[in-house]
Amino acid sequence: MKNTLLAAILTLPVIAEETATATWTTDSMAVKQGETIRTVIAMTISEGWHTYWENPGEGGIPPEIEATLPEGWKIGGIQYPVPERFMTGDLPSYGYQGKILFPLTLTPPHDFQGQIPEITATLSWLACNDEACLPGKATMALATASEAKTISEAYLALPKAISGAKLTLEAQGKNLLFTLTAPQDFDPSPFDIFPATRNVIDPAAKLRFERSAAGTWTATAPKSEYFEGEPAKLRLVLATPGKGAWKISTAD
Repeated sequence: MKNTLLAAILTLPVIAEETATATWTTDSMAVKQGETIRTVIAMTISEGWHTYWENPGEGGIPPEIEATLPEGWKIGGIQYPVPERFMTGDLPSYGYQGKILFPLTLTPPHDFQGQIPEITATLSWLACNDEACLPGKATMALATASEAKTISEAYLALPKAISGAKLTLEAQGKNLLFTLTAPQDFDPSPFDIFPATRNVIDPAAKLRFERSAAGTWTATAPKSEYFEGEPAKLRLVLATPGKGAWKISTAD
């Protein structure tokens, strides 16, 4: 199986090479009662390397966060912007290179107000280039962003729901048929489609929706070799330069 390559990578000792750096920031350290706190992890990946999306495809592991929180505080999961496509060896993958912003929401106790106490988190990741994959780790203390717009830009870049749309999924032998019912003014045909759910669609496949009727679009893709059983809930991200990024789920 292809994943045996990844398993072998993870047994290698960590090599002292910096594949990325990371910082953790928020708009303000002052919090009003009842507010949630928008934060962003800014990760800068070294030239020639890439790291991974929530669905890494067949060749990687997405970044993970582990935080040390005061009593009563909660932290949400990493939110992922639109990825790129990569090959990790001969494994098709989804991920990022350069600088990437990961939104992350903190929730204080319902009666908390005042200055955010000292909070630290450890970000771990796997970075790969054409020759190797190396695990990395950074411990970050939450601080105020040097530019407040960084936080807003990170949240605005996240895929948005397609209002009034519906997605269904049907198994057809070795393939999957997607049917998207969307508002008349929404044309999904120019968008590249990324499956956010793992092990359903073959990561090497490139989906495109084609019109089948007024307001109805279909796309076909081969199943992942790890796909088992019947299609369950599936999330797709649609993105193309200049037209924004959108998301839809078969449960929407």
